Order: sequence, then C-alpha cells, then structure tokens
Amino acid sequence: MLIATLPAVHQEELLERIISHPLVGGVRYNTGLRSPYSAQETLQKIIALTTVYNKKLWVDLKNRQLRIVHWAIPNYGKIILNHEIEVDCPCRVYFRGNEWSELKVARGNVIYVDPPPRQAVGEGQAINIHGKNLRIKGFLTEEDKSYLGAAWDLGINDFMLSFVESIDDVNQVREFFGGDVNLALKIESPKGIDLVNSGNYLSPYTLVAARDDLMINIGENKAAMLPALAQIVLRDPQAIVASRIFAGLETAQTVSLGDYADLRLMHLLGYKNFMLSDGISQFYFDEAMKAWEDFSDVFLK
Repeated sequence: MLIATLPAVHQEELLERIISHPLVGGVRYNTGLRSPYSAQETLQKIIALTTVYNKKLWVDLKNRQLRIVHWAIPNYGKIILNHEIEVDCPCRVYFRGNEWSELKVARGNVIYVDPPPRQAVGEGQAINIHGKNLRIKGFLTEEDKSYLGAAWDLGINDFMLSFVESIDDVNQVREFFGGDVNLALKIESPKGIDLVNSGNYLSPYTLVAARDDLMINIGENKAAMLPALAQIVLRDPQAIVASRIFAGLETAQTVSLGDYADLRLMHLLGYKNFMLSDGISQFYFDEAMKAWEDFSDVFLK
C-alpha cells in the first residue's frame, strides 16, 4: 500500500487530489502543520473527503519530537522548543537540511546555538539534538491532546506516534484516549530501535521506519540503518517504511536510479507499505505517482 501525506487543509485542491488518487491507499495528516482551523474543524474537513473516497486516515501526533514553537533569528534571539529539555552542553543540534550548530546553553525549553543557522528557523520546524544525557520532558503536547480529543468526538481512532521509545509512551496515548485505539509507532531514534529489539511493545500495533529522523539519530556509522530497517520489518511484517522515498525529486527534480534501487531494497527486505514524506506529497505528488506506478508495474504485479 502507498500512503501519502496530506497538505494543510486550506490547500483544498491538492488535499482532494491526493485523497482521491486511485494509487493512494491511505493518508496521513501531520499535526505539525499550521491550520487556520481548530483541531476538530481540521479533522472534519479531512474526513469529509476520506469518507467519500474510502481512504484510511492516520492522525500523526508529534509527541516527543522536538519542534520550534516560534519563528526565530538565532543571532538576535533565542529558540523556543515545544518541550523542556536537559542535556550536557555543548552538543549538536540539527536543523532542516542536516545543517547543524553547537547547542551552547539549554534552559527549560529555550536553547542558544552557535554558529547561528544561515536562515531563520520556522514555527513547527523539527530539530534533533545529539548530546549526552539528553532528556526530553513529557510525551503528549497540548496540541496532541487537542487532536486526540477532537478525534474521539469524530470517531477517529488511527494515530501515528512520533519518536516512540518505550511502552509507557504507548500507554499514555491509550489512557488519554480512553477507548480502542489503533497505533502506528514511529521509530526515529536508537532508543526506538532498542524497543524494537527488545520486543517489548504491544504486538497489535504497527511499526513505522521513519527513515529521515532515524538516519540523523542512528549514530556516526550510518550503515547501521540497514540492520535497523531489517529488524523493524522482521518484528512487524506489516511495518510501514517512510521518508526518503523518491528523494531525487527534492534534490534534482527527477526520480533517480538510486530512488528505484532504494524502493526495491525495501521491498526485498519485506516492506509492503510505503509512505511519502510531507515535501514529496506537497510539491511533487504527480511525479511521485507516476514513479510509483512505474515501479509497481515492474515489481508489484
């Protein structure tokens, strides 16, 4: 199955084009997107279309993922995060595009970096911190809770959870939702891989190999990604492999041989479910659909 990531709901034409596409089996809504509407109104607009076109919807909660709360120009001000953190400084903080700076000071949910990023860093932008004794306080954000409450009212019970690292993370969502809930657990860190290797997770739930952040966080030896990806699908044959699919579209505006080789390798490892990233779905949806159709004609029929 191919899962596409939805744009902001006010992008109505693209929203319907993605949901209605015959090659798209399910869709993911990233709650990190800025919406002009409340959580309930946002989800109502989406399910009005997923119901018509009979597509499964996952609501992707941000949880432990570190995100920037307000726009910041770091050489003139501080960077405010969605969670309080503790970490031994200095260490590295990675921004979009794999650009990194040294994190010099962390106080609660405020950080100071040097050198400053070359461009202003935006509201909702995800970051990754690599440092000793990193502790991210809390799991569910207030926005997550808003979407969980809205989903409960609307009868939605399929969620993706970002940066799952323990069974306690899963239990927090189950307890807050207070009913039957179907979860896809996004593995994005070494602690997440440790959870997969331990087998200490609830087997009814789906695993997601969230390759973008996992690649950043896996460690210095990036080749460790391959056994990690193999272990995820070994533990869960219905696992979803996400991000970096047709990445050539973002870097060179064309699908490369490497893109097809990547898909084929994931397929040979055992992955049957694939998910397009925000960027590919937002800016290169038509090109990605043509490339997926070509790949399917050769390998999936």
